[in-house]
Amino acid sequence: MKTTFALAVLSCIALSGCQSSTTISSPPESSLQSYISDLSCDASYQCKVIGVGERAACGGPSKYLVFSTKSLDEETVERLAAEETAKEKILNERNEIQDSCKQVLPIQSLCVKSACQSFPIGN
Repeated sequence: MKTTFALAVLSCIALSGCQSSTTISSPPESSLQSYISDLSCDASYQCKVIGVGERAACGGPSKYLVFSTKSLDEETVERLAAEETAKEKILNERNEIQDSCKQVLPIQSLCVKSACQSFPIGN
């Protein structure tokens, strides 16, 4: 009896973390956007750019975001960006989104007045 009860409790605990993995919705600007909102910097080496999302027609990121590593963990930013990209890819597949394949230009980031800012490349 005790063994059966213990197994039932362990099963519930093990399965409880799985319930939200099947729900995928379009985040308004997911936790990535709020996580990278602190753009403070002391030097340009702290300013980074990451491609996020996936364009349905041509591939590649749907946008580029600037973030600062001064107070953020770069691996966490990369993980959140990968999650957002995977969600966007699934939404594109489910909704068969028609994309015009317009060019999304990469950007560079610099520390200006103690804040990371984005600048277009090659213009």
